[in-house]
Amino acid sequence: MSKKISYSKLTFILSVIGFLGSLGFYFGVLREIYSEPDSKVVIERLEKENKELKTQVKVLTGMVDECKDE
Repeated sequence: MSKKISYSKLTFILSVIGFLGSLGFYFGVLREIYSEPDSKVVIERLEKENKELKTQVKVLTGMVDECKDE
């Protein structure tokens, strides 16, 4: 026994799926518009790494200076 879905029910189901898809697309576009640009995120990360590296260089040069003094 094969159970067939009526045309009106199938159309309704496809309409609901299409509506949910359009909502997903809409929210995806909004998320892209209001999210921070990737370049800004990369710049902030590089500035943080630069600060950490400067601190490490200061520590290492201090250690080298201590070794030279001894």
